[in-house]
Amino acid sequence: MADLPQIESIIRDGRELLAAQSIDQWQGTYPNTAVMVDDIHQGWTVVLEENDEILGTAAVIPGIDVSYEQIEGAWLTQDSPYLAIHRVAVSSHHHGRGLAGELFQRLFAQADQSADIESIRIDTHPDNRGMQHVIKKNGFTETGKVELKGMDLQGVKDFAYERLTANVKPAHLNQAVFTK
Repeated sequence: MADLPQIESIIRDGRELLAAQSIDQWQGTYPNTAVMVDDIHQGWTVVLEENDEILGTAAVIPGIDVSYEQIEGAWLTQDSPYLAIHRVAVSSHHHGRGLAGELFQRLFAQADQSADIESIRIDTHPDNRGMQHVIKKNGFTETGKVELKGMDLQGVKDFAYERLTANVKPAHLNQAVFTK
């Protein structure tokens, strides 16, 4: 909880950057303080820090994500344990340093050490080309579109991505994705 003010500041930075780019993501009340506090209490918040300064943050959520239950397209895996990454943001004072990628790489290393996690899923707004670039650059495969649930964003369909971990079991791969 001691990190909450810095996390909120970074989320505000992200909201302002998106607004400056005319991207209609995070322009309402989401994500708000209650969401960030819940992330912390659930143990989902991760931060990237340097010299006691938080440079970036994300929520890493295990289990079923209701927004990912239906997809226009196909996930790489089916019926396998995954992590969902949400609310990724980097401090505006440190843009251009590749910190989102560094945050992802550290998350991947931890996921690869967990025998239960077979993939990582993430989504982003169709207009957020910067985040799309970071996601693809870090080894995610675009899998389709998802409608976000429980965020008062009716009709918005984010681009969905998935990245396999070192633990993926061949039986859990969605074979339809690999057919011609």
